[in-house]
Amino acid sequence: MLGAQDFCGYYDWTFAHLRGRFGQKAVIDLWADAVGGDAQSHYAAMGEQSGMRGLFEAWRHTGEDEQCDWTFTLDEARNVLRWDMRKCPSKGFLLEHDRQSDEDYCDHCIGWEQPMLDRLGMEMAAHEHNHCGQCWGEIRVKGRPYETLKLDVDIRSDPRWAAGHLDRFKDGVRVSDDPVEAIRKWAVRFDRLVIFGVEEPGARDAVLMSAVDYVTSEVSGSCAVLFESPPSPAVLDAVSNRLSNLRSEPPLLLYPYFPKSVDVRFIDHGLSRPVPILPLLIRTQLYEHQPHVDAPPTNVLLAMLIDAIRRVGAVR
Repeated sequence: MLGAQDFCGYYDWTFAHLRGRFGQKAVIDLWADAVGGDAQSHYAAMGEQSGMRGLFEAWRHTGEDEQCDWTFTLDEARNVLRWDMRKCPSKGFLLEHDRQSDEDYCDHCIGWEQPMLDRLGMEMAAHEHNHCGQCWGEIRVKGRPYETLKLDVDIRSDPRWAAGHLDRFKDGVRVSDDPVEAIRKWAVRFDRLVIFGVEEPGARDAVLMSAVDYVTSEVSGSCAVLFESPPSPAVLDAVSNRLSNLRSEPPLLLYPYFPKSVDVRFIDHGLSRPVPILPLLIRTQLYEHQPHVDAPPTNVLLAMLIDAIRRVGAVR
């Protein structure tokens, strides 16, 4: 019999296997049917029996079993059931053991919850996760007035919320860009992508480069900047300083977010959260994360990134 946290590694591998073998729809169907419709059917039963209060009691019990560091808050007058997760044991297990088979493990939560909520006449009014073990969400009954909660335990007030990259959902639907699509939309504007120092860019080309090269060179024009993992504070500050004086289009900021270095707080240095590259590399099957093995160097990641962008049809 599996323990309360032993499923995490199996989930992570299974999601990646299904995506790679059968495509995105297969893993979405798995979340909705096998996870939400079968493995977690007790939540639906509690919701059918007692509405949001039933879900509140079910999730409180889960928190005790799985040793979640979270707070669940039910306010029926405001039509909201909210959680604030300070340390997710599920994602925490993967980070602790340096595992990332799937491109976005955290997506599976709303992936099974929203289909279940649909059956109960409810929806995820708002949700965010930062891929570092912190997240929050608010559930409401559809068709009734809803008011968001202002709480002292709001995870967004925690310093750890500044780490990682954010995925956002509203009314049960993703409103943040899928990282693969974000990179594809940026790249499709150019004829070619070239690596700094390897090829000379043409007028309609874009340059991919490391953050160190960005702050030590005089490259101008369209470029994407990949931060080393983990980046040094000096490099972060140097990139921030250059961007603050920039008069042209800013570069696309990128970062691997490997499990061992996912918690870098870019915004503490005045930078926006970079777009993660691992979802694209994993989806195109160019990268498979090996726990406790040194990550590829930046120049190798840049070459893999160009190959991955070609595979999604953005550039030649």
